[in-house]
Amino acid sequence: MVPKHAFIAAALASITLGASALVIAAPATPGSGDEDLAQLSIEDMVKRASDSVRTMEKQLAESFKLLEESIAKGDVAATTSRNEAITAMKGLVKLSEQNLLTLQQRAAERDRSRVEHEYVKITIAAAKVAEFYAQIKSATGSPVDLDLTEVERKLEFQGRLPVVDDLTTTFTEPVDVIPEPPVHASPYY
Repeated sequence: MVPKHAFIAAALASITLGASALVIAAPATPGSGDEDLAQLSIEDMVKRASDSVRTMEKQLAESFKLLEESIAKGDVAATTSRNEAITAMKGLVKLSEQNLLTLQQRAAERDRSRVEHEYVKITIAAAKVAEFYAQIKSATGSPVDLDLTEVERKLEFQGRLPVVDDLTTTFTEPVDVIPEPPVHASPYY
């Protein structure tokens, strides 16, 4: 008779292998970032990369508008989350712009391997910026009146404060203390 653990292990292995075979056999959808770079020409990669950078810049500009709206509404939670996401987006957009310049330079030199390298970096950054943009669009919180200056404070104390006899209640001006010159390490100095 087969042990129960061996049967479970065999079943899990067959499920895992079957699922991985389905993933390997699934064709890459266009525009998903899974395209074969060998099928793209250098000019196609330059065009797609510049389109991606322009899209990231538009998403960043729209994110700033959404941040301004949440500030105007007094929505502290949305403002905070949007501000954090925008900070990350700004860095990614700046790096992508620099990578695009490098990609264009490598394309002019016809260095395909480096063009592919820069294209992949821009594609990864574009995917991450899209994630941050989705996070910014879905950020919500509760409105808070930031101009409210009246704060109610209430201190309840029951009992008496202890009296300490040796504490002085009057303050005096401190005496001017002139420090002694520092002692040198060498007596011959």
